[in-house]
Amino acid sequence: MKEQSGASNTKRKFAVISACVVVLLCVLGVLGFQKMHQPPPARDVKKSALTILSIPTIMSNLDTGDGRARYVKITARVQTEGTPDAAKMALVMPQIQDAFQTCLHGMRPDEMEGVGIYRLRETMLVQIENIMAPLPVKDLFFVEVLVQ
Repeated sequence: MKEQSGASNTKRKFAVISACVVVLLCVLGVLGFQKMHQPPPARDVKKSALTILSIPTIMSNLDTGDGRARYVKITARVQTEGTPDAAKMALVMPQIQDAFQTCLHGMRPDEMEGVGIYRLRETMLVQIENIMAPLPVKDLFFVEVLVQ
């Protein structure tokens, strides 16, 4: 008779332990589900003011390949996040103008049509971001592009 009660106790212990494991897994599943479907915690996000800086008008000659002089005149503006320091901007503006000059000297007049303006904008945006770092540059706008 004692062997049956010992086997019975073992079965009862196994049933209790199994029930505890099942309950624990259910609780962990519910907690995980709730955590997945919670909105992310609100962060303290400050909206920075966007500032538009004018780049002085740039005049450059284009590579025609035939010796004829062709010029381009570009007026552009840069949109930055935050308020830049005027003294720092005065120091980097010649670098920005030089980057424009370097890029424009290698372009042909036919590249200044259609998609070429977009490529020029993308190229210059990357260079301006590097020059003005760590100030975040958001966009580059061409106000005037005149090819003569």
